[in-house]
Amino acid sequence: MSKTFQKESCTDFNDFDKKCKTLLQKAGDKGVWIFRGQQSAKWKLETNFERACARFGVVGSKRVKLEYNMIREFQRRLHQYMANEPDSDKYDEWMALMQHHGAPTRLLDFTYSPYVAAYFAFEKADLDSEVAIWAVNTRFLEEQLGNRDRDLAEKYKSYREKRQEAKYFSSIFPVGKGKKRYRLVLAINPFRLNERLAYQRGVFLCTGHITVRFMKNLSDFIGNEKLDEKVIQYTIPTGRNNQNTKEALNHLDLMNINRITLFPGLDGFAQSFSPRIPSLFEHQG
Repeated sequence: MSKTFQKESCTDFNDFDKKCKTLLQKAGDKGVWIFRGQQSAKWKLETNFERACARFGVVGSKRVKLEYNMIREFQRRLHQYMANEPDSDKYDEWMALMQHHGAPTRLLDFTYSPYVAAYFAFEKADLDSEVAIWAVNTRFLEEQLGNRDRDLAEKYKSYREKRQEAKYFSSIFPVGKGKKRYRLVLAINPFRLNERLAYQRGVFLCTGHITVRFMKNLSDFIGNEKLDEKVIQYTIPTGRNNQNTKEALNHLDLMNINRITLFPGLDGFAQSFSPRIPSLFEHQG
């Protein structure tokens, strides 16, 4: 099995900021980077669907049928909660809505902003731990698809450039026996953005084969490729007495990145209080 990702240790948030800016500058127009923050560097990349299936012992082809039933049930009942629902063949919009409202899907949340990812990494970080910010080069993933399956690559290109969803998603959503299942990981981004996707500059990574883990999809898809500056896990210690966490959240709050801006509404405002303690409330009289 290939080494799935490159590790990069950072001393603090400022060190991550410098390394990330260097990464983006070197990429130029050759790569499109997306980011995901996780509060523990020990966590691998894993979807909510994986965790839900593992919890209830759903394995193998049962996962394919389970996903189909979940999407079908969501499509049948969404009209009870909202009027402007997606077209039936726009699987990316359906899954994005499901993910947005807490249903388990094969999608994994990412963002085009390394700073939004950093906020989610530090927001609920434990004392004396390490957070992780993952960086994935989506252009590299597209190239991998072209090397492995030109027909599917053309369908993905039509989806990405012309928004022809049906051809691509009908290929990776096999229901029934005998249909090919692809082990892959690719970025998807619905044309119609919900509120959180818009404010968080959100995007998703989507697996092709849900009977195996996200990391297995990724490692099999990457194969023996060199991973320098393609899939990176930046790790940052929270620091003594959470000092690095405080400095990171303070810096991000000055950039106006907090729960208020990322989750518009009363819930986001109320939930913003805890992470803003070191940057705001400690200094008020």
